[in-house]
Formats: sequence, C-alpha cells, structure tokens
Amino acid sequence: MAPARLRALLADPVEAERLLGDGKAEEMFAETYRQMVLSPRAAAAYRALVDTVADGASHPVLFHCTAGKDRTGWAAALLLLLVGAARDVVRAEYLAVNPVVRVAFRPHVQSFLDAGGDPEIASAIIEVRPRYLDTAMDAMDERWGGWTDTPATGCASPKPRCGACVASWWRPSRGSRRPGGPGPAVSG
Repeated sequence: MAPARLRALLADPVEAERLLGDGKAEEMFAETYRQMVLSPRAAAAYRALVDTVADGASHPVLFHCTAGKDRTGWAAALLLLLVGAARDVVRAEYLAVNPVVRVAFRPHVQSFLDAGGDPEIASAIIEVRPRYLDTAMDAMDERWGGWTDTPATGCASPKPRCGACVASWWRPSRGSRRPGGPGPAVSG
C-alpha cells in the first residue's frame, strides 16, 4: 500500500476501522506479500532485480520503493536468501526497518490515535511483521518446493550465475561474513 494511501487511512479512523479492523489489515498485508511471490507481474519484477544484481556491469545497484518496507523488504530478504543467509538472519534484517518506519510515520500515527484510531490497525499497516515475511517465504516454498531449486527456476538465473551474483556483489562489512560461510554472524 502506497504511503499516500496509508496517510489517508490514518487520517480517517472510522474508515480505517471499516476497511481494516478486526485483523483485516494484517490479513491484507499478508496476502500482499503472498502476491509479491505468486503474481506473474511481481515475480517478473523480482527476477529482473536478481538478474540486474547478477550482472556486474549494472553495479552499483540501488533498489527501493515508496515506503521502503514491503516491496523493498521482500527484495532484500530474497537476495539474502539467495546468497544462503539463514532464515533467522533474514528475519532480523527484515524487521530492522520497523524503528525507522515508526519514526517516519509517527506524526500520522499519533494523529490517528488521538482521533480514536485503533493502535493495532496503525501497527499492522505501518510496520513489517514476521507473518508478512513468513507468508512470502511459504509462498516460495509452495511455488518452487523450497529454496534448493529456486535460483534456477524462480529467478531465471542458472545456479552458476547466482554464484557469480553472490561473488560479484557480496562485500562483507567488518565483523560480518558471507551468509552460510565461515566466520562471525552477519551483523545488521
């Protein structure tokens, strides 16, 4: 959901309750994440991202979306998974955006709450949640039968190219290691 739409919903607690109350906000976002994997249009966009990252001539690569949490969060999670990061590492990196989005949307959320808005609705639409990421990863497992063959089938990049992709863009920061490799845990 675009930030402008989020702000509009947060400006009208009654409409937000009607559209997103009783757990509907979290359900909507979970389904959005599922569609980011299963929809042919979204899958094509993520394949293009992976192919771009795999192409050394395209470096450096910057990817983003409007709010920087849902589409971008899934893209970053996908890239981490493709290079072999453990799901708990991916989850920690994915959830690390929450403090930033809370600050970015604080004025809108506070106005929403002051007008009687449901804090659960605000949280479900402003933050990323483990369930959202789990839904996307479950959809990957459902569609491609797990991560073993995903690079070859889901990203339209043969496994050797994915290996080249990793080698071409993974630059460990101090105190980190390539996901799945020896050394200390990846730092966020």
